[in-house]
Parts: sequence; structure tokens; C-alpha cells
Amino acid sequence: MLIAQSVKPESPIQFKIKNAGITVDGTISDWEVEVDFDSKRLDQSSIRGKANPESIQTGIKLRDKHLHGREYFHIQKFPSISLESKSFKAKGKNAFVGIFELKIRDVKREVEIPFTLSQTGKQQKFKGEFVIDRLDFGLGEKSLVLSDEVRVIIEF
Repeated sequence: MLIAQSVKPESPIQFKIKNAGITVDGTISDWEVEVDFDSKRLDQSSIRGKANPESIQTGIKLRDKHLHGREYFHIQKFPSISLESKSFKAKGKNAFVGIFELKIRDVKREVEIPFTLSQTGKQQKFKGEFVIDRLDFGLGEKSLVLSDEVRVIIEF
């Protein structure tokens, strides 16, 4: 039987983006996820997450503030980012691919997230990594110095 577990992950969501040729690392520390996952019953499994973009940290307070503004996450109007699974496929031992609906601002897009699952007793550990185009979600504008691609790493 599948039992949904709400998890407040210890690790923040990590993201990486190239800015003027240098990789900028950032985190979103305030997030939670609801997991209902059974590798033998993928059709009944689900993973849902919600993150608070106000908790973004890049190591530079001025840049963080800029990301909160209307050009990027516009946190006054859009206080959360959500991710909801649509389907899963097994890709080998402890390896899966999930199709998720990612909502940033008022834009919803499907993203494919490959992830691994390791299990110790009842404890499940998920790790996934994927790339989005920030312009697809209205995050900033086309830029010569800021890459469109953002690499996202999620672990819980």
C-alpha cells in the first residue's frame, strides 16, 4: 500500500547558471515534498513539491533581491514554485525518469527528470537533475552574459 509522506528536505534545491562565463551556484532552502512512490507500482506513484523562491540564495544579497523582483520570480505575485509528477518509467536498477509539470510564475511546462532512488529499510532517498530554459518561464530576458539554461539538482 502506498502512503504519502510529507518531507521537509535537509538539502536545499541547488541550481547552476552561467553568468559572464562563470558558473553561479544558488539554492532554494525553503521547500517541501510529498512522496508516494513505489518502484513496483509506478502508475500509482506520485511526487509533488513546493518551493518558496523567497529563500533563494546565491551568495550575493543584491542579486538575491534582484531575483525576487518582477523581472525574475516576482515573489509578491507568485509566492511559490510547484512540481507535480505526471508519470514515471523505470530506466534500470534504481533509475527512473519522471514527467513532471513545473510551474514557475504563471507558466506551466512539462519537464523530464531522470532520478535515482536508494532505499534503506523504509527510508527512500531520491536524487534528480534536470535543465530548464529560464526564458520558457519568463525569468529575465535574453542576455549576452546570462545563460538561458539553468541546471537544477534536487535531493531528498
